[in-house]
Amino acid sequence: MADKLTGIQKTAILLLALGDDFAAQVFQRLDRREIAKISKAMVEMESIPKETAEQVLREFNETLTISKEMLLGGVDAVKKLLGHVDEETAKYVIDSLELDAGQIPFRELTNVSPKILAQILRNEHPQTLALIIGHLPPEHAADLLSHLPPGVRPEVLMRLAKLESVPEEMLFEVDKVLQSQLIAIGAKEGKKVGGVQAVAEILNAVERSIEEEVLSEIEEEASQLAEEIRQLMFVFEDIIHLDDRAIREVLKEISNEDLTLALKTASEELREKFFSNLSERAANMIKEDLEIMGPVKLSDVETAQQNIVKVIRRLEAEGRIVIGGKGGGDVLV
Repeated sequence: MADKLTGIQKTAILLLALGDDFAAQVFQRLDRREIAKISKAMVEMESIPKETAEQVLREFNETLTISKEMLLGGVDAVKKLLGHVDEETAKYVIDSLELDAGQIPFRELTNVSPKILAQILRNEHPQTLALIIGHLPPEHAADLLSHLPPGVRPEVLMRLAKLESVPEEMLFEVDKVLQSQLIAIGAKEGKKVGGVQAVAEILNAVERSIEEEVLSEIEEEASQLAEEIRQLMFVFEDIIHLDDRAIREVLKEISNEDLTLALKTASEELREKFFSNLSERAANMIKEDLEIMGPVKLSDVETAQQNIVKVIRRLEAEGRIVIGGKGGGDVLV
């Protein structure tokens, strides 16, 4: 039976037999296409006879005692394994296999600002908070915890430490109520008809005097909201609209490390905008660094770009450059 299996099918059987932890470690060392192929094989094999599994394991020079007559594959097995890889890779595999990801409680909370989430949960019982935090990835759980009142944090973590199995129905019920609250306050999208991005796009299209007037009034009522709008009104690719004198002013204030990383996903036009305002030697060094740079986290690139945007906004606040709402810029002397 095993001699009729493909290499991918044998790999799928091996990973199912050796368990989730081992399979998760293997998945972390494969690229997305390989994970998708192996996952597809697992989905197609709803069950694997004991004899077939033993033949495959012998081929891999492994010894395994199987306590059950069947190894269970299928969609559930794949989803369980994908829970050990990053969310983006899991989504890629699920989408490529056209699988139903199923409802996962609290999954969408990772897209909500921890500050906003903490406000929504401020009146919740510590046991409920522990339940929610326990289902978030560690980094998101840490962000949420940091925004909770200091006196609540130890209680939540103590309850989390003692938390055991919870009925699935209860998890979905809590999640359903929470999602409704998020939609009600606009922190989670229902039908997209507004939001900070929409305001930023409108203000980008008006005269500068109107833009400043509106933002000043918003700032009096909600300073954080005004800041979020301002951040969206000038993004990294908008640097293309700055003139050369403004670019050179910016280059004085940023590191080559940030610039190189920020240019990783930049358009060719924007790259040339920076290179033309650098010395030939400095431009060539950054070009070489970009050519030999391996894969980097998108979040790191975005952080570097945001650092540069912050410098530009600081220079504008200091009166050293001017940024128009529709683009354009100049250095004040």
